[in-house]
Amino acid sequence: MLLPIGIILAMVCMVADTIMEGGSIGALIAIPSMVLVFGGTFGATVACFSFGDVMKMPGIVIKAMLKNPIALSGVIAKIIELGDVARKEGHLALESRLNDVEDPFLKHGLTLLVDGADESRIRDELDGYVAAVTERHSRYNAIITKAAGYAPILGLAGTTMGLINMLGELSDPDKVGHSLAVAMTATLYGLVSANVVYTPIADKLTRLHDTEMLAYEMMVDGVCSILHGMSGRAMTERLEAWLPPSARTSGKKAA
Repeated sequence: MLLPIGIILAMVCMVADTIMEGGSIGALIAIPSMVLVFGGTFGATVACFSFGDVMKMPGIVIKAMLKNPIALSGVIAKIIELGDVARKEGHLALESRLNDVEDPFLKHGLTLLVDGADESRIRDELDGYVAAVTERHSRYNAIITKAAGYAPILGLAGTTMGLINMLGELSDPDKVGHSLAVAMTATLYGLVSANVVYTPIADKLTRLHDTEMLAYEMMVDGVCSILHGMSGRAMTERLEAWLPPSARTSGKKAA
């Protein structure tokens, strides 16, 4: 939830700076510049990707705004719980617990385990799953990154076009100042949208992806540990090795 708060805070600070310098908020609003920068950025960006990918972007942006990274400690607790069931009742007992597992990746790994797959097959299938997710996330992140790259260029183009219009009105000095101000808003919109909106969203998506990949690696390790019948303490120490020392509950405090 910090992403939307951070974006709003940055916007508020820019508006406050304008007011403190004696400027007018109305001077920052220029419809032609908005049309060129935001519409042009959208057009240039979608031209690089498929229609299906573009249609999914509203949901991806909402995910970046609202979703928190996976809680790795919760993943460990769930795996330890399932490991206890497997040791006491056997691997087949996990089948009745699959409906309680919300994460599809972990559920897939446990299904392979219940079906009698060996470690090699489990790792191969889950690695393929990870590769597919990585490719999909990379494609979505590239859309936002492209937008962050195009926005300043469109802003500069808008300013250039505004200056051209201004030079055509030099015979009327009263219009020069206004035309110049409108021209500069395009650069402002390009810089702000790229650095305050698009780039933070792309960085948040990268963080979500990195945490998800770490959770997946932990899940693969956990499923294989259940397969080999590791004790609860051994599994805890093994899985908590993925966490920073301050977040571990076991006695193992290796850096």
